[in-house]
Amino acid sequence: MKPIIDNNVIPFIEKVEREAWLDMCASAPESYVKSSNVSFTRVGSSIALANRGLPYPDFNRVLGVGIGPASEAELELALAWLKEHAAPSSPLQIPPHALSKKILEWMNTRGLERVGNGKAVFYRDSSPVQSHPIPPTLDIRLVGAPCAEDFGFTVHAGFGVPESNIPFFSALAGRPKWKTYAAYDGNKPVASAAMLIDNNWAYLGVASTLPEYRGRGAQNALFKRRITDGIAAGVIGFTGDTGQPLEGEEHAHKSYRNFHRAGFKRVLVRQNFILK
Repeated sequence: MKPIIDNNVIPFIEKVEREAWLDMCASAPESYVKSSNVSFTRVGSSIALANRGLPYPDFNRVLGVGIGPASEAELELALAWLKEHAAPSSPLQIPPHALSKKILEWMNTRGLERVGNGKAVFYRDSSPVQSHPIPPTLDIRLVGAPCAEDFGFTVHAGFGVPESNIPFFSALAGRPKWKTYAAYDGNKPVASAAMLIDNNWAYLGVASTLPEYRGRGAQNALFKRRITDGIAAGVIGFTGDTGQPLEGEEHAHKSYRNFHRAGFKRVLVRQNFILK
């Protein structure tokens, strides 16, 4: 299935996602910044992120290439910054509209190679979300600063990352522009999701579920709650992303299916390029 490219929404998608990740890094507590070597910077219209405490591509990468005209100078600076600050093999993430012949030649000259299937990027408008046919048995709650650790714990446990990262995720709860949510089984937080709203656009991310609670509708309910709250707050467009499965295997990818159930359409696949 080829992505549905809508040139009118792509700049807004790129901008709100860029701002979400910049603000997520900016929210990190000082002690966590020091222990995990968190850093970030703007490079032209793109951003570069580093977090050695979370050595995964989402937290160590260059994002936003193509919001403005992609230039060799911008990519040169971004690549040098990643080498100095980020975890090894951190990618330049480049959307298809920024992959000009000139940029491809520049990457080839420097030994950058495409790896993996990339990131599937989704969009939906502000139409109401339909309920999932199977109602969840979990309680969906907006989590503010007083219960920030519930959110941070659920992200840590759902992603399977070290406990030392709980303060990083907890810092989003109650932060301006962010709305953080958790699904509860009684008083136990078992799933999480977040939404950043900027200039009437929303980025949906930080979605995780404890392994023993997967398949019970938590993420479908969290999608509905975020979209409903976003519409009430004046959001006109929503975006989010997940790993792109192999072509033809999208139906087996739960996160991918959840986006479609919530009324999203894939608009592009952002490719990963790393130094080999």
